[in-house]
Amino acid sequence: MKTNVYPNVPEGFQQFPEGQGFTDHIGPLYWCIDDGFGIMGFVVSDIHMNPAGICHGGVMMTLMDMAVGMNVQLAAKTKVFSPTIQMSYDFLQPAHKDEWLFSNINFRHTTRRMGFASGLLIGPDGPVMRCNGIAKLPKANDKRFAKAEGAAAFKHS
Repeated sequence: MKTNVYPNVPEGFQQFPEGQGFTDHIGPLYWCIDDGFGIMGFVVSDIHMNPAGICHGGVMMTLMDMAVGMNVQLAAKTKVFSPTIQMSYDFLQPAHKDEWLFSNINFRHTTRRMGFASGLLIGPDGPVMRCNGIAKLPKANDKRFAKAEGAAAFKHS
């Protein structure tokens, strides 16, 4: 496990593994599992800023996409990567440099091949984003997803 790069990352969070593709460009990202729910977070840094001087919405959307997939995977008790089918987002307030933002997924439901999750991205002054998502739950022997390391890298408690 890597040591946290930022001092304001809460105890118990691990740095998301490098070498996962796109997330290497927006990290470091952090994760933990608390009471069976996955939590993703990051500290807003210079690379996350948009021209208005606030956190770019695409970074927040990416983190919540990962949080939804992680929680669908945990709810379904599977290690198979769960690709996104649909996501919707509502931006509630801006996030600023050096703020710790973290996901709070408060609803999960799975069927045989689909997972649903919704929640908030929380900053120091409350929610900054709301999201709802649907992820596919592939068959365990589907070779396209069985070897994926993204969300599949999360340990199950």
